Amino acid sequence: MVRIENPHLSKISQLKSDDPSVRSMAVEALINESLTDEIAEIVCLLVEDPDKGVRNSVDLMLALNSSPQIPYNLVKHISSSNISTRNLAGEILLKIGTGAINAMVEYLKIVNNDDKKFIVDILGLIGDEKAAPDILNLLNNNNNDNVIMACIEALGNLHHAEAIDVILPIYEKNELYKPTIIEAIGRIGTPKALDFIFLKYNEEDDLTKFSMIESLGLVGNEEAFFFLLSELNEIEGPLIWPTVESIFLLKEKFSLNVPYDERMKNMVLKTSEEAPAKYKKPAANLLTAFDGDETFAACLRLFGDDYETDEIIKPKIFEEAQTFFEIVPSIINQSPPNLKNLLGLTLELVSMDVERVKENLSNIQIRNLTDSFTRCLDNPDEEIRKSATENLFAFDQSTAVLFLDKILEDDNIWNKLWLLEILGGINSPETEHAISELANDKEEMVSERAKIIQSQKSVF
Repeated sequence: MVRIENPHLSKISQLKSDDPSVRSMAVEALINESLTDEIAEIVCLLVEDPDKGVRNSVDLMLALNSSPQIPYNLVKHISSSNISTRNLAGEILLKIGTGAINAMVEYLKIVNNDDKKFIVDILGLIGDEKAAPDILNLLNNNNNDNVIMACIEALGNLHHAEAIDVILPIYEKNELYKPTIIEAIGRIGTPKALDFIFLKYNEEDDLTKFSMIESLGLVGNEEAFFFLLSELNEIEGPLIWPTVESIFLLKEKFSLNVPYDERMKNMVLKTSEEAPAKYKKPAANLLTAFDGDETFAACLRLFGDDYETDEIIKPKIFEEAQTFFEIVPSIINQSPPNLKNLLGLTLELVSMDVERVKENLSNIQIRNLTDSFTRCLDNPDEEIRKSATENLFAFDQSTAVLFLDKILEDDNIWNKLWLLEILGGINSPETEHAISELANDKEEMVSERAKIIQSQKSVF
């Protein structure tokens, strides 16, 4: 008699195996399968598995499998006392997205306030208005501050216009709600939201004004643009940052003209120097419209922080390369956080046409550049030392040769190999001596490469 295996039983036994590798493989094998209620429940239980590899497999499988039972089994683990389990369940529900909403709003009705807030946060991040009626209902029937603020924030993320009439009446109930309400109605962006911000602006503290100014950038009109310009005479400190950002956003949205005067320049400079990265991008856009060494130097100090900001700044730098080479030495000498980026940018500019660049620079300017590069030869960062050496040879080989002893002290093998490539193209007693030293280097790769270069030079 032939025994017929029950494949269903086999899957369950593998999922419950003592061997974590077997559990992982069993989970991953289910990615494209339609799950039974029993298997869906067992797999969701594995979000609590002690083995990280198993949890990773569960994360992948549950996010990709479209079986409708998954969210209903998974959402229960939001109530876990284990924070890691709770967070993993939340992350997977967020990845499932719209397909998890029904399970979450159903579970929302039976959990404590901590879990309600957690679920509402996820619903807000999913961003589907389908969840809005249930969030509004919770907002109307809950007295917990954390839950109320989570509901307000989520409704803002859902851009749910009907929420305005529910949110605005609770504005005065608690000072704690005000910044969250302003941020939410700013995202919703109706004319009623804009009128409300104008109405309340002068009554509020700086924290709430900060949110109001940001919201004006999102939902504002031309009136908001000119209002913010007038505020430049009054504001100070961190309020400057969102004001600059919102002025830029409204300028772009309505094709308005920014007054590029001293007042605006000072505000943009402060934002570029003091603000978090979020506000530096609009500041960079506005900076590029100003002329003068001060704003150009501010552009250089921003360079390297963010790819999109770099793309805003680069055209100005390339158009005004002469100014760049005049200003960059003094910035390099300050060892700024973006030193590596500035040295790379310098090399990029000079490599386009080194002779033309040098023709447009005075001897003093070239000396200032080479002096700034030599200061970098002791830098602890090997990439900075390498880039400084390249720039030094590109601008002035005779000065570079004078510093060969210092350059040869670099103990990074890749820097030595790169130096050999440079030295191989230069004929002078000093470079020959340097190659000879490297031919005796303790690093075999370096010594072999140096000997090859020596042999190639002897042929010619």
